Amino acid sequence: ATMTTIVNDTSEAICLSSEYKVYLKPIAKMTVSVALPQLKLPGKSISNWEVMERVKAMVAPEQFSSLRISKSTLEFIRFEGEVENKMVVKSLLSHLDGKSIKLSGFTDVLKVRAIENKVDFPTRHDWESFFRDAKDMNETLPGERPDTIHLEGLPCRWFSQKDSQFPDRPSEEALIAVFQAFGKVRNVDIPMLDPYREEMLDKNFNTFSFGGHLNFEAYVQYQEYCGFTKAMDTLRGMKLMLKGDDGKAVACNIKVTFDTTKHLSESAALKQKQQEKERAEREEQARLEQSRKKEELARLQHLEVCRRKQEEELRRVEVEKGRALELQRREKELPREKELQPSQEELQSPQEEPQLPRQEELKLQ
Repeated sequence: ATMTTIVNDTSEAICLSSEYKVYLKPIAKMTVSVALPQLKLPGKSISNWEVMERVKAMVAPEQFSSLRISKSTLEFIRFEGEVENKMVVKSLLSHLDGKSIKLSGFTDVLKVRAIENKVDFPTRHDWESFFRDAKDMNETLPGERPDTIHLEGLPCRWFSQKDSQFPDRPSEEALIAVFQAFGKVRNVDIPMLDPYREEMLDKNFNTFSFGGHLNFEAYVQYQEYCGFTKAMDTLRGMKLMLKGDDGKAVACNIKVTFDTTKHLSESAALKQKQQEKERAEREEQARLEQSRKKEELARLQHLEVCRRKQEEELRRVEVEKGRALELQRREKELPREKELQPSQEELQSPQEEPQLPRQEELKLQ
């Protein structure tokens, strides 16, 4: 993600869109090289931090907004410095270039060289020669001539629609509002807004969270050649800056090139339409397949319900059958039990002989 830096002095800023509060601010960078003496004594070393502090002291009362070591060897230390304003650069260079630093403990002085950084940016010669020599370009057609700029590292939030429920989603309207400052815009494209293209580029993309993107790339096509050239010439050596309602400002570096891929050409549009048609067909096939699977699942679920009911019915029949058999068995055993049981008469004890009356018994004696 592109880093943003706080801007304290916005005096050199150029307004692109007052509606979106987007500005351009000149990049003011320089390279400072400090030649190191040969270390004659073993164990002796030079502190990079000490050299950096000396460089900072040399430009006082001016200040670097950032100063970092870009390369360090036994022969030299190279710093990359940035200042708030372009007009300060010359002043700093005069304080540094050709001067020397004296470090305690070293007899040799350290020579300082300082130059302003060259801007790595396409020139008019670059795009004119490219389109002149390109075999597959037709300069009479939009998108096949120098009319489209390709921007990378644009902060999403700076280009989102006002009061949008998706503050991380850039909008084409905001992009046009900002970049029409250079001329009438014919067409724009923000690839990030098309999740299908993101998928084709094999990027994990989420339409709701926008994959956590902080920055986006965009293509801006101008109606006239002069709009394109004005954009390229003005953006050269510039940062993008956002000024808040509270007056505080932040800036970030962006990459600007001229499009060489016919991204917004008619042929590209036709190709995109074809891709969209194929995508729609794929979606329809996927929908039909999903519907078929849903129906198949419902059918299988219905069969499963029927199977379970059938099993339950079979179990119930088996239970009923078992009960009936048990009842029959009991009914058969009942008469046999009756036969085996003794009669009431048999159950009575044998009768005793009747006793003679007492009187008769006495007579017999």
